[in-house]
Amino acid sequence: MGKFMPWIKRIAAIVLIVLLWQVPSFSKPGSTATDEQQEAFYRSTVESVLQVINQESSTVQLVSVRISEGPLKGKVIYAQNIYESSMYGSFLVSPGDRVFVYVITDNGEVSDAYIQDLDRLSGMLSTVGIFALIVLLIANVKGLDALLGLLLTGLFMWKMSIPMIASGANPVPVGVLTVVVGTVATITLVMDSWDKILLSSAGTVLGVVSAYVFGLAAANMTSIHGITSEIFSFFQFSSLKNVDALALFFSAIMIAALGAVMDVAVSIVSAAREIKLQNLDIKFLTLFSSLTRIGRDMIGTMVNTLIFAYAGSELGLLVYLYSSGENTAFKYITGEFFVGDVVRALSASAGLILTIPLTALMASLFYTRHSRKSQQHLDHTS
Repeated sequence: MGKFMPWIKRIAAIVLIVLLWQVPSFSKPGSTATDEQQEAFYRSTVESVLQVINQESSTVQLVSVRISEGPLKGKVIYAQNIYESSMYGSFLVSPGDRVFVYVITDNGEVSDAYIQDLDRLSGMLSTVGIFALIVLLIANVKGLDALLGLLLTGLFMWKMSIPMIASGANPVPVGVLTVVVGTVATITLVMDSWDKILLSSAGTVLGVVSAYVFGLAAANMTSIHGITSEIFSFFQFSSLKNVDALALFFSAIMIAALGAVMDVAVSIVSAAREIKLQNLDIKFLTLFSSLTRIGRDMIGTMVNTLIFAYAGSELGLLVYLYSSGENTAFKYITGEFFVGDVVRALSASAGLILTIPLTALMASLFYTRHSRKSQQHLDHTS
């Protein structure tokens, strides 16, 4: 690649990010109960605590809050906050706290309001900023490329993929499209030669497709229907009632596998290119054997990464099951929720493992098919 090509790619990515940012995220701000009565959540700031009522097992705060968005922006209303010490996630508020308020309006007038949760947006943005700073300090421009690829993929999902599924599109093709966009965006930004971009992208897509195929077989063997979360119980009361839960489950498998599979594909292709640069006359079988040996060393830690990520995210559930007794535990771990999560984790791991021989095969064929011509090309692009 030319000297200016990396910056051309970064500018192109920034332009795409800006264009995606302009796409509206939501078609409507809230749900309507009747023509006169409306219900919605609004970001707000606690102005003052007007009254505190201590009850036997709870504390009720009457507070005034200033609405920060929507048709009520700038208006001060009264809201209740109920605190119960025995309830996880329950909290007391103080003046200045940013919160989400559930507001019921009747003919434009507020009839009732309750504090639902803290507004953690500023803290989340600060955390993301610190993470991005660490990436930039350690990886420099390569870190910038990775962050741009991540932001571009994330925006594509939020602005395009999710609205398409919510509008009735089949989640599987949308998932494939998301994988292709995320793969091409990230690898094109991060990699420094076209042969590495092509091979890494192909290896990533094949690995993700392998995860999907494994998920199909596993779903059939375990008789799951894709209902892997309590959130699906809300679908039947919304416009999402016609979403194919199993297709959405398969789409989730592909997207969940993308990051780890991409990591493996990039590593294998980079190793293949370096080995070829060091040995012009290396044969196909020799290069393929070297790459698969490198891949085997990666499998143990990469598989552990996915499985431990799942175990960590569900640690609270695992602790609860352990304390619930053998009968309750076995009933739950054979249920759809738990089995679905296991199938998703194992499918992503299977895709990761299969990425190694598939990518190694393609890279070995590419770099050894025309040895001298290939070497001249590599020397020219390095």
